[in-house]
Amino acid sequence: MKVLIVRGRGIDPAVNKVAKCLSQNGYDVELLVWDRQSTVKVDRSSEYSVHRCTIRAPYDSPYVFMYLPIWWIYELYYLLKSDCDIIHACDIDTIIPAVFVKFIRKIKLCYTIYDFYADCLSPQTPRVVRGFVAFLEKYFMRFADMVVLVDESRYAQIKGAKINKIAYIYNTPPDYNCTLQNSDSLGASTFTLFYAGLLHPDRSLIYVIEALRGLEDTQLIIAGTGPERERIVKYLDESDNKLQYLGLLSYDDVIKKSLLADMLFAFYDPSTPNNRYASPNKLFESMMCGKPILTNEGTSMADIVRTENCGIIVPYGDVDAIRNAILTLRNDPALCKRLGENGRRAYETKYSWNIMEERLLKIYRGLDPVQRQAGATALPEPHTTRNRL
Repeated sequence: MKVLIVRGRGIDPAVNKVAKCLSQNGYDVELLVWDRQSTVKVDRSSEYSVHRCTIRAPYDSPYVFMYLPIWWIYELYYLLKSDCDIIHACDIDTIIPAVFVKFIRKIKLCYTIYDFYADCLSPQTPRVVRGFVAFLEKYFMRFADMVVLVDESRYAQIKGAKINKIAYIYNTPPDYNCTLQNSDSLGASTFTLFYAGLLHPDRSLIYVIEALRGLEDTQLIIAGTGPERERIVKYLDESDNKLQYLGLLSYDDVIKKSLLADMLFAFYDPSTPNNRYASPNKLFESMMCGKPILTNEGTSMADIVRTENCGIIVPYGDVDAIRNAILTLRNDPALCKRLGENGRRAYETKYSWNIMEERLLKIYRGLDPVQRQAGATALPEPHTTRNRL
């Protein structure tokens, strides 16, 4: 079976994990990505092939709508000339051409929603625009043979849509070798916070920088890029070496830095609807690495942290609460270790990538008519699964 995965973003460990899993289990996998900023480095030794569409366009900006028709034409042409048996489309910016090709070539379509785009729009977006975008995605997902969500809580976002089958695959990292946890920390005797990802105003990075003012033996290390990059760089000179900015890192280096940090954090402004459903890979990276995580109220991520007792939850944007949480963990190494161990235990028993891989492979066995006829194991339905909504 040949699988063509389509993603409208360049840097995305999530789709690379899916591609690697499928390729290692006998599927012929090709990945088509929209590399909008020419940041993708193609590894020729990879188990799967990668094709880049290099049409320049912004990320996370309303202006991307101007470029979508060009990308859709490119995607449509590429899918039509492909001899794939299954299209695996990711998010609304890939689904429309994929649906057309599904019917033209009579092949299977799997659709993963990493972010429900209508809820990603700015709170100032007119309701009619948000409603139209939501309608568009719900309408086209009805044509997918399987819809995949990254968290059960996200079902609320697509409630009312007609869906053939649905499954849940958390965006968790593979289980890296954790021997580095016994190495020296990033800051030796200094208590270190680490963040890698999108540098965006709703990630509270500036609040964390402010919270560190006046704290001794504490530092913050940031990696990534985004709209807040220039603002963060301006803080470097006045941070007394409490702030380091590393730029873009490979995913392997992100995990290495996470393993050597004392604490990770991930904040999401709950005024943006999609952020309320955030259960990002940063949460599961902290679990895998056995590190406590600091996050904010008002998200599904906070619900998981509370259930697993693997971190501290504060109100969004509350600098004093952030400072107190950092001090609590810095001054209580036993608590810091216990929260990290709780997260690691939850990762091993509920959220590990090994568990998610088996779910993914069961989905694909269900999409393969040969394996279905051979009596392949049916996909078990999670407790919130519906066959027809």
